[in-house]
Amino acid sequence: MKNLLILAFTLTIAQVNAIETEKIVKSKPEKIIVYTQGAQVHRNASMSLVAGQNTIIFSGLENCINTAAIQASGNGNFIITDIQHEVHYPELDKAKLQGDIRYKKLLKNVNDSLKELDYLLDDVNAKSEALATEKSVLLNYSLYKGQSKKDSIAFLKEGLNYLREKLFNINTEQLKLKREREKLEANKVALNERLTNVSNELANQNNTGEVEKVDYRILVHIIADQATQAIVNLNYYITNAGWTPSYDLRAISNEQNVKLTYKAQIHQESGIDWGSVRLILSTANPNRSYNLPELSPWYLGYSNYNNKNKSLSYNTVPSTPSSTMEKADKKAELYNDYEQVAGNAANYTTVSENVIETEYEIKLNYNIPCDGKEHFAAILVKDLKTFYRYKAIPKLNSNVYLTAVLPDWEDAITMSGEASIYFDGSFVGSTSLAPGGTEDTMQLSLGIDKNIAIKRQKIKDKCSEKILDNDIVHSYTFEITLKNSRANKIEIEVEDQLPLAQDKTVTIDRKELSGAKYDEVTGLLKWRSSISSKDSKKLTLTYQIKAPKYISVAVN
Repeated sequence: MKNLLILAFTLTIAQVNAIETEKIVKSKPEKIIVYTQGAQVHRNASMSLVAGQNTIIFSGLENCINTAAIQASGNGNFIITDIQHEVHYPELDKAKLQGDIRYKKLLKNVNDSLKELDYLLDDVNAKSEALATEKSVLLNYSLYKGQSKKDSIAFLKEGLNYLREKLFNINTEQLKLKREREKLEANKVALNERLTNVSNELANQNNTGEVEKVDYRILVHIIADQATQAIVNLNYYITNAGWTPSYDLRAISNEQNVKLTYKAQIHQESGIDWGSVRLILSTANPNRSYNLPELSPWYLGYSNYNNKNKSLSYNTVPSTPSSTMEKADKKAELYNDYEQVAGNAANYTTVSENVIETEYEIKLNYNIPCDGKEHFAAILVKDLKTFYRYKAIPKLNSNVYLTAVLPDWEDAITMSGEASIYFDGSFVGSTSLAPGGTEDTMQLSLGIDKNIAIKRQKIKDKCSEKILDNDIVHSYTFEITLKNSRANKIEIEVEDQLPLAQDKTVTIDRKELSGAKYDEVTGLLKWRSSISSKDSKKLTLTYQIKAPKYISVAVN
């Protein structure tokens, strides 16, 4: 008897242990790694486990979880046996718990009707395929192609009459089947709508007034030998999130380096607001294929094109040049009015690089709502080595531009993005930054300086035409005058050009370039010189064009 009692007690304990204990836990993201497309969410939760089987339900998760990329781990004396993703519908569960007979009956009837419609559609599709096969056999029969050994006019007429009659019957049947298929598919759509309406009606009927959302969950199944405390770590990949880089290029004056601010535009539509969460921005893209490419046989006769045109586009914004240049001479006196300058979020970023990707860990917690809008986060600020130079192209206009030359700009960026340009606190334009381009040096236009004048004019008494046999020699002289009205010495680059001859009978002879560098390929001329304060300078350009009399020559 005692043995029987022990056996019964043991069986009871085994049955209790066999029952799986469920625990719903609410958690908030510990950190989120945001990729250029998608994000990796890390959560954890502490709980008590009972001896035996436990199911930990992480509730209130994002609506765009990639079920193939869910991982779970933990700390404690237990074993993780399985991970599942589940979509929980509170309204339908409430109707089932209340034993709603109407729900069960309607649901069964609609599902049965849908199943019957699927059978009918399969029957229609099978008949349609049979008719299509029959039509194909008839049209490919050798008699109608003139390949029969018994060819004769009478025999051919008889065969064509038969073909016409059969094709008419087949086409008629196919039309009937098409109408029947459309009718069945319309009924199926109506039934699916009815199923949705029934569920909505029952949800409203059983609702207590609170709107209950669909709950996206991850179930972690655990076995523990004995009751214990545990920490379960969960991480998974979501799709509806990402970030894009953007940049600010700020020049405070023409004596300080340009500061590059690296920013992230973060967006997410995961169904869950990210509140006070630690963000890590990664330049990786998990959706990109990393499979090694393979070469296919290359047969002559096919042309392979691989045009990579990488250029730096730049758009300027009109500004008030004179006031802009005057502000530059103040050297940002505004910043000296305060003892302490506001901190920048970029000071709280740690950069980690490996061979493939770069990660920026932001130590400040951010709030990123689920609205699909762009939310900015500062990543880092860098000083770029800067040379300031004035530039003018007097052949096109009489403006003198202040430019910032950045020789090491590519070392500061890792991804392509749009950049806004500011000079002395004013927005002056935008450009596109892209690593891996052909340009080692970037040049930014910061505005027009009216304190520096430039003029280009043709010297008429030094321009002439001389006839030599069948040719005419055209001589031209231009004079470029520069004047610096500023209080300091300036460095300026002036550009002009010589014409290029496309006809071999035309020659261009350079006479006086005033020390300009000449590019044989493009015909560009460049002068780089310094002008002292309140001083002026003249550059002379003289050249000759020898061309046959029948060729008209015009220059400006």
